[in-house]
Formats: sequence, C-alpha cells, structure tokens
Amino acid sequence: MPSSQHDKRILISGAGIGGLSTAIALAHQGAASLVLERSASFSIAGAGIQLGPNATKILRAWGVLDRLLPKAVVCEEVLIGDGFTGKHLTSIPFGKAAEQRYGAPFLLVHRADLHQALLDIANDMPGIEIDMDCDVRSYEQFPDKVVLTTMKNTLNGRALIAADGIWSTLRRQIDRGAALSFAGKTAWRTLMEPEDLPGQLQGPRTGVWLSNNVHLVHYPVRGGKKINVVAVVNERWGGRAEGWNQEADPQMLMPAFEKWDERIAQFVNSGTSWRKWSLYRMPPLRAWTQGSATLIGDAAHPMLPFLAQGGAMAIEDASVLTRILAEHDDDPWRAFRHYETARIERTARTAYESRKMGNIYHMGGVLRLARNFIMRRRSPQSLLKKFDWLYQYPVGG
Repeated sequence: MPSSQHDKRILISGAGIGGLSTAIALAHQGAASLVLERSASFSIAGAGIQLGPNATKILRAWGVLDRLLPKAVVCEEVLIGDGFTGKHLTSIPFGKAAEQRYGAPFLLVHRADLHQALLDIANDMPGIEIDMDCDVRSYEQFPDKVVLTTMKNTLNGRALIAADGIWSTLRRQIDRGAALSFAGKTAWRTLMEPEDLPGQLQGPRTGVWLSNNVHLVHYPVRGGKKINVVAVVNERWGGRAEGWNQEADPQMLMPAFEKWDERIAQFVNSGTSWRKWSLYRMPPLRAWTQGSATLIGDAAHPMLPFLAQGGAMAIEDASVLTRILAEHDDDPWRAFRHYETARIERTARTAYESRKMGNIYHMGGVLRLARNFIMRRRSPQSLLKKFDWLYQYPVGG
C-alpha cells in the first residue's frame, strides 16, 4: 500500500471486542483501518459475557448477530435468590418480553464466541487489516497524521483509537494522572456441565445468588453446552492480573460459601479449573481525547461487572464514534471531542450504577433482610422497566 494510503487509514490499538467493533463500524462507513494486537494469537480462554439489547441491536446492524446466534443462548429470565437460604427472591423477564420492549435479544455467550464472530466479520470486510504480535508503545501527533511506535516498527495513520483495555498503555499519554485502584473484590470463574446445576436452576436463564460479601452468577454458554459460573468475593488480594487465565485453588474459595444453602454450596464445590482475577476501578479521566487520538471501552472507562456492561459499552463506543467521525467529514480532531462529549455521561452513569449494584449484592445483616424484603415486593415487570435507561439506546447513539 502506498504511503499516502497508509496515512489515510485509522490505527486501532487492540483487537479485542472494542477494537474489532471499531474496525467493523469504520468499514461500514467506508473507512480503512489497521488493527494492532499485542498477542501472537487469539486465545480461546475467557469468561462468559451477557449481552444486553443495547449491544445486540448494534451487532445486528453490523451483521455480527447472525454469526453469533448459533453459539449463543437467548436469556429467558434472570432469577435472583438469597444464597444463605436458597430461596427465590424475584425474577426479571427477558426473552420475548425484552425483544419486544427493546428491539433485540438478551444473549448469554462465551467471550471467545463473541470475539470469533467479530473476527469473522472483520476478516470478510474490505479495508480491515489485522497485525498480530504487535505491541504498541507510544504515539506522536502531527497536524495531518499520527505516528505510532510499536515493538516492531513505526506506523502512520490519520487517527488513533486506543482499545487496549483496562491496562491501557496509550491512556498514560492522554491522561498521565489516570490510576487504577483495587476495588476490594476478586472474581472467580469456571465452566461446568449443565447437569452439574440443580434441576430447578437449569435452562436458558441467569441465576444470581446474593449474600454477605459474596455473590454467585451462573448462566449457559456455548449454545447451552456449558455453564459459565462466576463468584465475586470481597477480599484483600489485589494482585495486578492482566487477562482472565490465572489458575486459582478452589479450596481458597470454599470458605466464602460455608453458610450457604447446601444445594448451591455443593454446586460451587463441584467446580474445577477455577480462574481468578482482581477487579479494578478508576475515577473518570480528565480527557479521553488528545487531538487525533482517543480511547474507547475499558481504556476510557473501566467499570465493575455488576451490570454486565463492559463489553456492551465498548460496542456502543464504536458505533457512536464512527457515526460522529463520518458526520464531521472525517476530521478526527473535531469528531473525537464530540464523541467524548456524547459518551461521557452515559458511561459514567453505567459505571456508577454498576458499583451501586455490587454493593446491593453484597449487603449483610439488617441491610440484607431489607433488600430481600424489597425485592420480593417488586413485580418482575417493574424490575425490567428499571433497565429502560440502559437498554433503550438507539443504534448509533
């Protein structure tokens, strides 16, 4: 490709959900991109991911949803229960109710299956190039281009989009004061067989079990062939953990479930091959954008997982960013400022509501009893309506 054409492409750091989503959205606008991924190959490891209608309707517009559906499970409902007693507290209807209300399904998928669907679409689209084993180090801006330095070479582009995750390298150049802090919680995950679940908990649904300082989530993935299980525990660990694949000793997890209902505790105890990672949070950045460089996804606004919106926010970012870039005659300097303005309030609210939900999940003592009482009195339809602000998000922003 001639250098003049190189200068017209957009450089994307990171080939995860946010990076591939951005490349696909740009290609729909007729813009070329080069996606740079530091890993030498894509890993099939990872956790499950719940995709709300705000994300799946964008994936549908890109043609990704058709690729993903054969390996996904449409969530019919979210069941919420008390971990100590094993009693059902309430449920939130999804399935047809969510699709009718929000115009798209609520899906349960394995992260690797979502990534593969995005990758398949990206590989089929002209104008998208993916360079593996390319660790991005820094960038330098000029009036008409960005020069990106990697471990292998330097690259030119007309703009830079950093989708390099929660431990973003490029974020330090945009906001040098940005600092992650340990949230005091760790997440444990494993995959189990469907028959490992108690019979009444099986099926196309998410189960959420609450107790003091720990909660458990389980739902089917891989088209229902596996059960993704995640336990989030308040503890002082905080080891910096990039990725999802640190081995963990299940015997260190079991004490958190000692007082739980026996059926659920036995289910957790049957898990093997647990992985563990620490959860981090970060105050809002002073800026996501510096000239013709900007951040998306976890690089811009890392959030705790209690609303299951980390991946969805990256998908939304990609959709909004590329729409605004097209509206501003492909002027990255102007477009990126407008993109940040368009997204900052929504992502900040989502991060705040997610933190708040995590506190509600881990209530103990009198607060736990009050929470359970309130949940039992709320109708399933009213609980679904509480998510209108989150799921009724138009394609394109």
